[in-house]
Amino acid sequence: MLRLTAISAALAWAVFQAGGVVPFHWRIATLAIAIVALFSLGTPRLAKPLLWPLLLLPTYALFQLLPLPLAVLKLISPARAAQLEATQKLVPGLSTAPLSVKPAATLEFFLVIAACTLVFLILRKIAWDHTHRLWLLAAPLVVIAALEAILGLFQFYLTSGQIPAHGTYVNRNHFAGLLEMTLPFAFMYSVAALRRNRSRWSSPLRPALLACAGLTVSALLLLGTLHSLSRMGFVCAIFSVLLCGVFCVSAVRWLAPVIALAALLFVLLPSDQLIERLGSLDFSDGLTRQDRLELWRETLPLIAAYPFFGCGLGGYESAFMPHKVSHPLLTDDYAHNDYLQYLAELGLVGFTIVALLIGAVLFQALRAAIRHATPDGRALAAACVASIAAILLHSTVDFNLFIPANALVLAWISAIATAVMFSSAPIPAAHPRVPQVLETTCETVTAAKTQMRCGFMRCMI
Repeated sequence: MLRLTAISAALAWAVFQAGGVVPFHWRIATLAIAIVALFSLGTPRLAKPLLWPLLLLPTYALFQLLPLPLAVLKLISPARAAQLEATQKLVPGLSTAPLSVKPAATLEFFLVIAACTLVFLILRKIAWDHTHRLWLLAAPLVVIAALEAILGLFQFYLTSGQIPAHGTYVNRNHFAGLLEMTLPFAFMYSVAALRRNRSRWSSPLRPALLACAGLTVSALLLLGTLHSLSRMGFVCAIFSVLLCGVFCVSAVRWLAPVIALAALLFVLLPSDQLIERLGSLDFSDGLTRQDRLELWRETLPLIAAYPFFGCGLGGYESAFMPHKVSHPLLTDDYAHNDYLQYLAELGLVGFTIVALLIGAVLFQALRAAIRHATPDGRALAAACVASIAAILLHSTVDFNLFIPANALVLAWISAIATAVMFSSAPIPAAHPRVPQVLETTCETVTAAKTQMRCGFMRCMI
């Protein structure tokens, strides 16, 4: 487990250094990950729907840095070609330019993508070597997030609530993003501990203690999210708990109580300060709802200007200024919506690669949550689904996935999600579960179509 310890230390370094937003600190973490990768060759084979997007994403980032002649730019990115033509008036000898409007920033983001890809492959290799200890892969995430939550609670209570919990992060929303991604693992570990098969001679004390420990950490992470006063962080945390509850129930009739319990948590848990923020119009850093809507609306022309290949990762701030109308004296380095910003920076081609990658990961996680042979495997896969869903929801109003440490955590969780099935063949569970309703319905429709096709062929004969 030396490799797991080493990359856990790299992740902890990135998280505790303000989420890795300082390039120097992130490079140290990337170097450590690269060294570990040298001793983690021979990754288990990837399915094609996962392999191609995983290879194409870092390649695409490098493609945005490739100097292209003016004739090529006119074909694939007319807006970038117009910039090159304008620059040629000042620098007559300049004849090529990359797709990225800010190559230095794109190179930094390439390092983030490279580190995330390496962590994904390293963890799959570790999972392949330790197929029956996959919960151990999630332990570093939970420990790091718990330490951040403890620090955040100290920040809140030592200042009598004057400073929201933010841990080592600059922004409390990104702090909440880390906690909401790890909360499902602590919660579902408690469920897995209680559902494990035990002989009648074993003591019930050990699983009870493990479940209590998991629930205690879950409460700690939820409290940290609450005291961050991040509205979307709180909503996403409750949403992840709701998804975990859906995967825990054994019949459709239990869905209503689970939803009612999640609604009760949403109503009873928020503090007065969080309730006041939920009812106010101001976002953090003085950004109102109207300001955010204007920012999103003004990002659309930027997307239209670089429709296919984008303006380059990290180029949003530079490329957005000609399209900015409201608050012209303010500089916006993020769109506060990961989807819009990735569309602007990656274009339709790059955004499709990212969407295919996340879709493939979610598909494998859902498959494991439904069809894994053991309660442990189903619980771990369900935690991955809830975690990824929570951060994808949070990304609609924030830029969590542009924070290197949080992007690395998502890559870590994605590796676990695609490696859960290493420990089991995909066989149906003994008792129907809520997610299996969809699978059973699909199988029934397929069988009906086959019968209809056979009947049609007999009639033709």
